[in-house]
Amino acid sequence: MRTNPYLLLISLCLAASFLHAQEEPEPVKEVHYFDLDPNIITNYQKPPSRRLGFITIDVQFQVSSVANLDALEYHKPLIEDTLIDVINSQDETIIKDIAQRNAIRDKIKQRLSAVLKEETGEPIIEDVLFTKFIYQ
Repeated sequence: MRTNPYLLLISLCLAASFLHAQEEPEPVKEVHYFDLDPNIITNYQKPPSRRLGFITIDVQFQVSSVANLDALEYHKPLIEDTLIDVINSQDETIIKDIAQRNAIRDKIKQRLSAVLKEETGEPIIEDVLFTKFIYQ
C-alpha cells in the first residue's frame, strides 16, 4: 500500500489546526488607574511635643474596569476623607520610615475597600500607589 504524501501533509495540517483551535487564550486582565487629583495635603502627629507635621501625597488607585473608575470618581469626596483620616492617625515615626510606607498603603487599601464595599457592594480598589510622598 502506497500513501500519497499530499494526503499525509493535509491530514497533519488539519490535525494541527484542530489542536490549535481547542486552545482557549487566557482572558487579558484589564488594568486602569484612577489619579486622585488634587493631591492630598494634611498633617500627622509629632509626639511627644504634640506638634503637627505636614504631608502631601499623590495617590493613584489600580482598578479592573472602566465602571470602577466611574465609581471612584463618584465617591471621590469619601475617598479623600478616608485618606486624610488614615494619614492623620499616623505618627511621625511611621510617616518617616520608608519601610512602613507599604504598611500605610495597606491600611489605606483596607479602609477604602471596606468603605467602598459598604457604598457599592464591591471593594473596587485592586492596589494603592503613591506617586508623591513628601513630609515636613
